[in-house]
Amino acid sequence: MIDLKAFSFFNTLPSRELDKIKQISRFKKYASGTVILKEKEDVSDLIMVVEGQVSVIKTYGQKKSTLFTLDPGEIYGEVEILNGTKCLTTLIGYQEFQLIYIPKDFFLRLIGLYPGFAKETRDLYSRRGQILLEEGMSKSQLGKVVTFFNVKGGAGKSVISSNVAVMLAKYWQKKTVLLDMNLAFGDQAILLSLSQEKNIHLLTKAKQPLNIKRIEEQLTDHSSGLKVLLPPAVPELAELIKPEFVESIIEILKNHYDFIIIDTHNQLSDLELKVLENSDLIMLMMTMELTFIKNTKILLDLLGRLKIPKEKIKVVLNRAFKSMGLEPSKVEKSLRYAISHFIPSEGNIVVPSVNHGIPFVLSKGSDGSAILLSVRKLCARLTGEEIEKGTWNMFSLLKEVFGL
Repeated sequence: MIDLKAFSFFNTLPSRELDKIKQISRFKKYASGTVILKEKEDVSDLIMVVEGQVSVIKTYGQKKSTLFTLDPGEIYGEVEILNGTKCLTTLIGYQEFQLIYIPKDFFLRLIGLYPGFAKETRDLYSRRGQILLEEGMSKSQLGKVVTFFNVKGGAGKSVISSNVAVMLAKYWQKKTVLLDMNLAFGDQAILLSLSQEKNIHLLTKAKQPLNIKRIEEQLTDHSSGLKVLLPPAVPELAELIKPEFVESIIEILKNHYDFIIIDTHNQLSDLELKVLENSDLIMLMMTMELTFIKNTKILLDLLGRLKIPKEKIKVVLNRAFKSMGLEPSKVEKSLRYAISHFIPSEGNIVVPSVNHGIPFVLSKGSDGSAILLSVRKLCARLTGEEIEKGTWNMFSLLKEVFGL
């Protein structure tokens, strides 16, 4: 039985209304790749994802763009229902997925009866409405800022962020820049075998005003085509880099790059807050350790109080394997948040790549591995490009690994 209380969108509703939702709504399961709605079709229900993931795709002229991805607990249809329009996008589900269809009349009734629910809906509408109603490509042409973050070290965010950035640059041919924002003790120079001759501290000394030419003078080239902004050469210079300066760098890079991938320090200072505020996606990295689960739950609650939109935050479970003694479903229940992406544990591939300073996505030893597939899938989600159907079997693989 589905527990709607586990989904934050319905937190403000009393139990009797949640029971009514389950009574009057349609529940339906789908196979991977199923199209749920097409642009310009009628929207007669509010749709909520229960299991799996759904991509929201919009057509601009002849080009399609994935605007965002819906994870379990997230809804779609509020903009069309409140605006009285036909469907503004196309919805396609990946992995095995299940949806709830809540009749729009009942949805509108809940808005009228419960101020808290009305506010939750209004806040979501205000974040999405402009994106969905946008006719041109001006907003979508800006680079996407993707930040890998957690306040506890050991989640593997530096390793995963560097490999994602390299794969986007080399295999997706996206213009990509990686920012190492662990300004005192960043690892990207080691992970990518780069000299720190160029770095962000030298950029502070460049002639002002800041522009793309001056920024690119301090970017270090990687053989994959990736460009990297490294931290200062010595830790004591880190405090000279102000959050507003980093914000200006991000804003300029967005106009010139497809992706700005950011690796952060394990803390939540003014710098990290500024980076998170300027991110399109926050990849919240964690492992199956109880301490990580506790810290991630606290962090999710904090980000909610800071008014960072839920759809920005994606929980990524790294080093996932059954012998940890915890099941993903139990982790999700504890977090009250869906795990958006799984990265399996393959230390025999990752550790040598770290020691040699060669990303594992470039190593022949990773060919055909589950970890390479998982990073490839993550990049596909970021780019909005569907990869071959045969490679969307990561969820099935994980079901075998965890015995689900």
